[in-house]
Amino acid sequence: MKLEWKDGYRVGDELIDQQHQRMFELANAMHDAKDQAELRLAAIRLYQHVREHFADEESLMRKVGFPGYAEHVESHNKMLAALNSVSQSIGRNEAKPDVVSALLMNWTLNHIPFADAQVASYIQGQ
Repeated sequence: MKLEWKDGYRVGDELIDQQHQRMFELANAMHDAKDQAELRLAAIRLYQHVREHFADEESLMRKVGFPGYAEHVESHNKMLAALNSVSQSIGRNEAKPDVVSALLMNWTLNHIPFADAQVASYIQGQ
C-alpha cells in the first residue's frame, strides 16, 4: 500500500515537514521496488533518512526544551529498531515492501499527527 502525503501531516517546521515528505517518498520507493536489489537500496536510503530526521527532530526538541523529549526519543528508538528488523529481513530475502509500508502507515497515522504535532504546538506556544 502506497503512502500519500497530506497537508494535515504538517507540523509547522519547514525542515521537519520536508523530511516527513521525503520519508513518504522513500517508503513508496520500497513499495515500488522491482527486485531484491532495488528493495535493499531503498531500505538503506529510508533507514539513513529516518536516522537523520530523528537526529534533527531530537536536536530541535532539546533546543526548545520540549518537556516530552524522553518519551519522544523512545518512540524514535522503537521505530529505528523496527526498521532495522525489517532491513535485516530484506537482507535475508524474507521481507516484502508492504511490511515497511504498514510500519510507516502506522507511523504516519499515530506519531506524526500526535507526537510530532505536540512538539510543533509547544514550539508555537513559546
